[in-house]
Amino acid sequence: MTRVISDVITRYNVQRNRFVLGGYSAGGMIALRYVELCNEFPKKFPIQPSGVFTVDSPIDIFTIYEQLEESVRNNYSEIAVEEAARAIKHIKNDHGIPKENISVYAKFTAFSMNKNYSQNEKYLIKTPVRTYHDVDIAWRIKNRNQTVHG
Repeated sequence: MTRVISDVITRYNVQRNRFVLGGYSAGGMIALRYVELCNEFPKKFPIQPSGVFTVDSPIDIFTIYEQLEESVRNNYSEIAVEEAARAIKHIKNDHGIPKENISVYAKFTAFSMNKNYSQNEKYLIKTPVRTYHDVDIAWRIKNRNQTVHG
């Protein structure tokens, strides 16, 4: 992202504080964490974002991993189990199980419900943040046997 943003700044003469980043799903999670890093280490990043948004994005890797495991255990929906198993495999292959590798995953997660894992959200204190979620609770319960928690 840094290389692309640096190219945009150079090519189009854009001011470094004229950026709002965002994304859908994992893209939103990445955008949120990138903005935190820009704020935490402003000299290492080419921009000082003026805002960030996410659309249906997971932001707590620790909680998401637990929910994925729960989906597999429930074995209620073939689609949910396949998706969860695939995500678990990628997460484990990349850096192991989050709760067994807290220091590593703390660097990746934008926010954690457990402040002992991560407190990266403090780097958003001066940045406008907008999140969009359209949760169909009845659909999640009926089709995936998933609660809306976390």
